[in-house]
Amino acid sequence: MLNTIIDRVIRELRSFGSDSVYSAFDAIPAEKKSKGIYTVVGIEAFESTAPVYSPYIVYLPFRADISVKVTAPPDVPLGTLYGYYSTKTAVAIGELSGLSCSLKKLTVKYDSNISRLVLAAVLSAGGITRIERSTE
Repeated sequence: MLNTIIDRVIRELRSFGSDSVYSAFDAIPAEKKSKGIYTVVGIEAFESTAPVYSPYIVYLPFRADISVKVTAPPDVPLGTLYGYYSTKTAVAIGELSGLSCSLKKLTVKYDSNISRLVLAAVLSAGGITRIERSTE
């Protein structure tokens, strides 16, 4: 289910113009990713509650803290990084259908491990996954 949520966020970000978007679980080293601005999507926390059963479908309510990290080379002005987040990332997150999302935390810092500026947003999201029940 975690990969499904991440893939959904990645698709939405790409549809709003974020070209270089990666999963936190893809194992691609930072030096192999885009040299410009790129985004990494992951899950910081996940919680599901008791499923609700109907004759043909199981509904599984969940809450997740989605991590969206927009990274840029250190020579990119901070205003450009914020602008990218505001015009592409935040807009895409607002359009995620079927999920209720709210911004929980937003930080910007320099990550010396990858030599990049990182704008990290944590989004609190809630939704329901539908799973069809087997008729056998």
